[in-house]
Formats: sequence, C-alpha cells, structure tokens
Amino acid sequence: MKAIGKGSLSSLLAAGLHIVRAVLFVAFFGLCVAAAVLPFVPALMAIAQHVRGFEIDADSAVTAGDYVKVLNAFVGVGVALYIVNRLLEILRTLRFGSPFVRENADRFNKVGYALLFGECAKFIFLFLGAIFDAKLKYHTELTTWIAIIAVFVLAEVFREGAKMKEEQDLTV
Repeated sequence: MKAIGKGSLSSLLAAGLHIVRAVLFVAFFGLCVAAAVLPFVPALMAIAQHVRGFEIDADSAVTAGDYVKVLNAFVGVGVALYIVNRLLEILRTLRFGSPFVRENADRFNKVGYALLFGECAKFIFLFLGAIFDAKLKYHTELTTWIAIIAVFVLAEVFREGAKMKEEQDLTV
C-alpha cells in the first residue's frame, strides 16, 4: 500500500482520525455542558424537592471532587481533540505529496506542547483531586515522556527536511 496520495495509508489514517475527532467532539461538547451545569445541580435539586411526586436521593449531591473530575476529563478530551486536529493537518500534506513543509514542523511542535500540557495538567488535577477528595488516579510512565520528547525530535526532523526541500527546489 502506498503512503502518499489518494487511496493510501495516510488516507486510511485520516479517515480513522476523522471518526476519532467526531467522537472526541461529541465528548467535548458533553463535558462543556456538564461543566456549565454541574455548579447549578444543588440549586436544581433544592427546587426539585418541592415538586410533588419527585424524590431525590440525598447521596446524589454534587461535590467539588465531582467538578474536578469533570474538568480533568474536559482538559484531557480537549487536548486529545487538539492533537487529532493537528495530526489531520499533517496527514493532509502527506496525502498531497509534500509532507516536509515548515508548517508540519510547527504542527509537530504544537502536538508536543499539547502532550506536555496534558501531562502537566494531570499533576495539577491530581493535586486538586487530593484537596477536594476526587479520588483521581494517575500513573506516570517513562514511555509517555519519551514519546513527548520524540514528537519534539520529529518536529526538528521535519524542520530540517523542509529546509532541505526548499534548497532542493531552488536548485534547478
């Protein structure tokens, strides 16, 4: 299977990433709604208790820990959605046959920074989870940090490849 052009591996990957992007977008929208509505749940529950025939379990109270969990998921899905969009932009250039462009180097840098932000955000939410009893679990792995470094290395490879391509295009 060829790597460049229509009907290629990059086209297949792009199709899969479009599906992933749609799922992430729906999840992101749902988390936006949850983050906006969750602070008002106690007031809504108080109002609902006065409605006849409507019973509310006292254990269904929303805590600050619940809000931290929603925000943690919101940031995680947001970072994933951002990364998938950058990868789709990179694959678009690959499908059209010119992957070594400066924009792709910048896109890989953005992916690296997004991954770095996501990992650092996990530590912040772990700290907030400890304060508000959110019971979040996070296990840092060496391979995650190596992957982040690898993305930054790929950005530099693409930057150098773009320079070489520009020089080659100038040489006739």
